[in-house]
Amino acid sequence: MERLGKVSEWNDDRGFGFIATLDGEPPRVFFHVRDYRLDGRRPEVGELVKFSAQRQADGRWRAQAVRRTVPAARSARRPTAAARAVVQRPASALPGALATAAYVFFIAWAIRAGRLPFEAVFVPLVLSAITFVAYALDKHAAQTGGWRTPEATLHLLELAGGWPGAWIAQQTLRHKSRKPGYRLAFWTMVVLHGIALIGRCWTRA
Repeated sequence: MERLGKVSEWNDDRGFGFIATLDGEPPRVFFHVRDYRLDGRRPEVGELVKFSAQRQADGRWRAQAVRRTVPAARSARRPTAAARAVVQRPASALPGALATAAYVFFIAWAIRAGRLPFEAVFVPLVLSAITFVAYALDKHAAQTGGWRTPEATLHLLELAGGWPGAWIAQQTLRHKSRKPGYRLAFWTMVVLHGIALIGRCWTRA
């Protein structure tokens, strides 16, 4: 039997949430993004949905065939259109392009000056390729409801030297390019990696 409820919780990074039933029985129902029947958008807290509930083997209820009924009601907690525009605006490509160019020139200079071995050129290439693939897999998981790659893992890859691949993935895949908090952490990893690289070259002078 189809029920009516409201999305009370939603974890977009992990792709699941809970629906509060309007009749109170059961009071809270789990649902996964794969159960959400509206391609092209993600669930929102506060929106009214219709669904069918099924009791799982562990006794818990899970919603299936979840579909939106009416637009979510506006509330004081919902960001304004201007605030949403700020959050959703993609990061400019210029800072990343300049940082990548400076990184390439610095490594070339360090190798030519004998501060780094020639093999050092392959480290950022390999790590960037691995980081790009990690971004691509994480985006695929976000779209299909699969297991997400922790952001801490992505940041560790960036810190190790794969940040150029992360920047390329952000620009080409449009993944992790609209979250101000993530972008701040990304640039922190870039700066920390640059400091470590400069320190290594300085000690070999």
